[in-house]
Amino acid sequence: MIKKSHKLIKILKPAFIIVIILIIAGIYKYIDDQNMGIDLLKSNDWSSFPGATLSDNGVHFQPLGRIIVHQDGSQGQENPPINLSGEYLLIKGDFKITAKLLEIDKQASLRLYSSPPIIYDQWRSETPSVDININLTKNILTTRIWDGSSSNSIDVRTFKVRFPSKITISIEHIKDQIIFLIDDYVIGNMPDHSIFENDTIWFGTDGDPNSSGWILASLNAKAINQGSVKIINAPLFAINQNNFNSLRNLAVANYLKLKIGSAIALEPLLINPKYRELALSQFSIITPENSMKPSFIQPLPNTYDFTKADSLVDIALKNNIIVHGHVLLYDKSTPDWMTNSLINDREKIMISHIENVVGRYKGKVAEWDVINEFLSNKNSLYENKGTGLKPNIWFEALGEKYIDLAFEIAHKADPSSKLYLNDYGLENDGQRWDALLSLVKRLKERKVPIDGIGFQAHIYGDGDYINKDQLKKHMEILNKLGLLVRISEIDVIADDPEEQINQYTTVLDVCINQSNCTSYTTWGITDLYGSTTKSDRYPLVYGNSLLWDKDLKPKPAFYALQEKLKY
Repeated sequence: MIKKSHKLIKILKPAFIIVIILIIAGIYKYIDDQNMGIDLLKSNDWSSFPGATLSDNGVHFQPLGRIIVHQDGSQGQENPPINLSGEYLLIKGDFKITAKLLEIDKQASLRLYSSPPIIYDQWRSETPSVDININLTKNILTTRIWDGSSSNSIDVRTFKVRFPSKITISIEHIKDQIIFLIDDYVIGNMPDHSIFENDTIWFGTDGDPNSSGWILASLNAKAINQGSVKIINAPLFAINQNNFNSLRNLAVANYLKLKIGSAIALEPLLINPKYRELALSQFSIITPENSMKPSFIQPLPNTYDFTKADSLVDIALKNNIIVHGHVLLYDKSTPDWMTNSLINDREKIMISHIENVVGRYKGKVAEWDVINEFLSNKNSLYENKGTGLKPNIWFEALGEKYIDLAFEIAHKADPSSKLYLNDYGLENDGQRWDALLSLVKRLKERKVPIDGIGFQAHIYGDGDYINKDQLKKHMEILNKLGLLVRISEIDVIADDPEEQINQYTTVLDVCINQSNCTSYTTWGITDLYGSTTKSDRYPLVYGNSLLWDKDLKPKPAFYALQEKLKY
C-alpha cells in the first residue's frame, strides 16, 4: 500500500508542479499586462475602421473629411471615425496610453471617447472625449475636451512643439488631470472634466483630408499607480430569434408575405445589448438609417467609406434579416463636393456613385430606395400643371430624366434588387399624391425599371393623421399599375398612447390587407436613439414616436401591433 502511495506521488508530483508553474505564469502575465500594457495594434481589430489599411509599418489612416449634412440641407458637423467594430478598453483609475506616429502629412489626431457618439437623423451627439491633434505645418499640439454637454469642445489648449520625425505621444490620466507627453517629456496638462467616469475608452483618429494621411506604428495602454486596464472584445451577434411573439415571427406565422422592419443604426447595435437584442430578434428586414446615405458613404470625390454599411449588411445577413438599402440619391444628404460640382459633371458623378454602391452590395441588399424625398414642399411647383419635383442638383443637370437614369443604372448594377421611390405625404389625397401618381405613369410609359413606392408614413403632430380609406385606395391604384408598396418609415408622435396605437395599427391593417404591400418598417426602435430627438440639444431631449421608450421598454403600441399580427 505504501509502495503504491509513493508511486502515485511520483506520478502526481510533476503534474502538480506543472499546475503551480501555470498559475504562477498566469499571475506574472497579469502583472506584466498591467505593467507593460496592452498592445492595441495586435489585439485590436482595425479592419473595419473607416479609412484604415494595414501596412508593414502599422495602420495607415487616410482622413476622409466626413461631414454630416443637417436635415435642412445646411453644412453640418464633422464626423471623424471611431473604431466601432473593434475592441475597446475597460479602465479603472489611472492609466497611460502611448502612440507612435509615422509619416504624418500635415496633421494627425488621436481621440479617446468614453463611448461612441450617436448619429441621430443626420446629427451627431457628442460624448465625453479628448482629442490630441498634431499639426506639423504650424508645429502646434492642440488638445480639446468634450464633456457631453455640447457639440462643441469645452476646453482647448495649444502647445508650441518642435516635433521629431517619429513622434511618440503619451496621454497620462492621473487623478483628475490629463498629462500630455512627447518622448516622455511633459508638454502640458489639463483637467479631465470627468470625461472618463464611464470607465471605457474607444479609439478614433482623424487628420487633414487633403493629405496622404499618417501611420499609427504602435498603440499601447497600461495601468499606472493603482489603476487597471482591460481590453473588451467586440460583441457577438448571435441572437435567439425563436420568440413566437416577436413581430417578425407573428408576421411570418400569419401573413407570409409581410416583412416587419426597422431603421437601424450601427452605434447602438454595438454598444447597447438590449437594442441589439431587439434589432436582431424582432425584425425580418432592416433599413440602415444613415450609413448608406451619399454624404456618409462617399464623403469625397472617388472616396468611399463602406465600413459601417458593410458591418450592418454582414450582421443582418448572418441573422437571416433582409436589407433594404437607403438611399442612393437624397438632396438632404448630398455631400458638399457633389452639391458644388459642375453641372456638366453631374451625370457622370451620379452614374459612378450608383454603380459603385449598388454593385458592391449586389446579391446582398434586396431592395433600394433609389431616390428619397424627390417631391417639393413649394406649392408653386405644383401649379399650372407643374410636376412638383424638387429642383435638386440632379434635376438641375438632367431634368426629370435623372430619375429614369438613376433607376436604369441601379437595375443594371443589380437586376435582382427591387427599386423604390420613397417620400412622405403620399398616404392621403392631395397635390403630393397627385404628383406622385402622374410621375409614376410617365415612368411606366418610358419603361423605367421601377418596382415600387415607399410610403414614409411619418405622423408628427395634432391633425397629422393618415386616412385609412385613402391609403388603401392609393395602394390599390399602384397595384393596378404593377407596383409594389411598402410602409417605409412610420413613426407616430403622440402624448396619448391611444392615438399612437390607432395610427400604428391603422396603417398596419391597410398593409396587411393589400396584396402588393410587402413590408411595414418603423423609423427606429427606441426613443433613446430616435430621429425625433431634438437636434443639437444637450442634455438630450428625446421624442416619443417609436414602439419602445427611452428605457427600451415596450409601449402599448407595440403590444397593439402584436395583437394585430395574431389575427
